[in-house]
Amino acid sequence: MLGARGAALARGLRGMTHSWRRDSRALALVRAVGASRAGHGQAPAGPGPRRRRLSLSAAAVVDSAPRPLQPYLRLMRLDRPVGTWLLYLPCTWSIGLAAEPGCFPDWYMLSLFGTGAVLMRGAGCTINDMWDRDYDKKVIRTANRPIAAGDISIFRSFLFLGGQLTLALGVLLCLNYYSIALGAASLLLVITYPLMKRITYWPQLALGLTFNWGALLGWSAIKGSCDPSVCLPLYFSGIMWTLIYDTIYAHQIYTLDIDRPEDCWDKFTSNRTLGLIVLLGIVLGNLWKEKKTDEVKKSIDSRIES
Repeated sequence: MLGARGAALARGLRGMTHSWRRDSRALALVRAVGASRAGHGQAPAGPGPRRRRLSLSAAAVVDSAPRPLQPYLRLMRLDRPVGTWLLYLPCTWSIGLAAEPGCFPDWYMLSLFGTGAVLMRGAGCTINDMWDRDYDKKVIRTANRPIAAGDISIFRSFLFLGGQLTLALGVLLCLNYYSIALGAASLLLVITYPLMKRITYWPQLALGLTFNWGALLGWSAIKGSCDPSVCLPLYFSGIMWTLIYDTIYAHQIYTLDIDRPEDCWDKFTSNRTLGLIVLLGIVLGNLWKEKKTDEVKKSIDSRIES
């Protein structure tokens, strides 16, 4: 009986082997036919062309804008928004410090100053490129800027600058009279900063004076005037901060790899995160201030009752 079962098992195995071989030959034939058709102009089976990934980065948004609009967006540096953040953050610090104890910063003022930062940074970049157009043509890094590359004429750049400044004036007019005068005073810095690198080895200082003007303006927009004991230390601290990050941008810092431009850029852009951390500390400190104030009030009331 065992011998009969063994023989039956052997026949079954041989049948499976023959079947597997037939299937393998059939599969090979199918593949050969497919390859032959592909060689005659038919696309072989396989993954098609990769689709472009959807990106929400500032550069991707600018690239997806209508083509006639793109040079103007690049002139404003909307494809590189870190400069706008560095202009905006000192404003948020002073707005946060001016908030009432236990309250969040004024959201209307934050949005208003955010709009103003985009417009004024764009205007500053436009002025800079107008001043430096002849120099930018001779430098690889700046030769593709819209004015230097001839994508925007000087006349159109003047018109574009006027439009940006007009919109920025509309934002400024939403503030109190003291802040309007204070904000208008910063225009002199915005216009003259691009010239500083021609006459001094400290253009970063001029940039610091310009970019941190919002440390004064944000407080006055909330309070109606500047408190020197608050605004001046914040303003000068911001200037020192600008000296650091703009030196990184200009390639000198101990931890900087001067041979790797991407390392310079990463360290420069990291200051946006630093500024947001400072803002978070200001907001949390202000919220904690109310908690401490409530505790003091309760202790005083309890003492009076006793």
